[in-house]
Amino acid sequence: MRIYPDEDISDLLYGELKIIQKKKGWRYSVDALLLADFVLETIQPKDKILDLGCGAGVISLILARRSPARKIIGVEIQKALAGRAQRNVRLNHLEKKITILHRDARKLPQVFPQKSFDLIVSNPPFRKVGSGYLSPEKERAIARYELKLKMPQLIQLAEYLLKPNGRLALVYPIERLKELLTELEKSHLKPSRLRLAYHKKGETRPVLFCLEARRKSLGLLIQPPWYIETEKGRFHLDRDR
Repeated sequence: MRIYPDEDISDLLYGELKIIQKKKGWRYSVDALLLADFVLETIQPKDKILDLGCGAGVISLILARRSPARKIIGVEIQKALAGRAQRNVRLNHLEKKITILHRDARKLPQVFPQKSFDLIVSNPPFRKVGSGYLSPEKERAIARYELKLKMPQLIQLAEYLLKPNGRLALVYPIERLKELLTELEKSHLKPSRLRLAYHKKGETRPVLFCLEARRKSLGLLIQPPWYIETEKGRFHLDRDR
C-alpha cells in the first residue's frame, strides 16, 4: 500500500479501521462520525447505499464495517481524495462492500438510473462561498465550501436517486437547518428524524445536526442529543451513542 510523504495513517474507531489522510489538508472530523452513528441503526442487509462527497471514505468505511449493508458506493469529485478513499478501502480489506467513484455528483444521473438507492448519506460542503475564510489549500476549500455542489443541487440529486421508500441523511451546521428544510420541501422530501449535537452539556445552542428525510411523511422523530466534548473525551461511537 503506497503512502505518500505528505500523508499519514490514523486510527479510526480506536484502531478498528485505519485511514490514510494528508498531514496537512482535508482530515476527517466529528461530523462524519455523527452521521455514521445516525444512520447505522437504520441499515438493512438489502440496502444499497450512496455516500455523496465521500472524501477519504470515512463514512463508507464505518458503514461497511459496522452495518449489514452489502453494497456501498462512495462518490468523490476530487481526484486525490477519491484515490485516497480507494486506498483506504484496500487498506481495510473492504473491496467486496465498497466501490469508490471519481465523479462529479451533479452528473450521477448519467451513471445511475432514477430510484437506484435505499439510503443516501452525505457530509457535504458546509459553507456558502463568502460566508467565512476560504482556505487557499484547494482540497480543504472544496471539501468545506460549496464550490462544486450547492445544497439545492444535492437535494435535487437525492430526490432523483432515492427509491420510493428510500431515505436521505445529512449533517450540517445548525445555522443551515431552516434552509435545508426549505430545500427538502421544494423536492417533496419530508423530514423524518432529527438529532442535534451540542459542543458540551449545559450549552443551549447546538452546533451541528443530522437530519433524515423520506418521500412519505412519517412524522418527525427528535432523538436525544449528542455532546461532542464529554468528561471522557471527544465523542466516540462506542461510548456516546
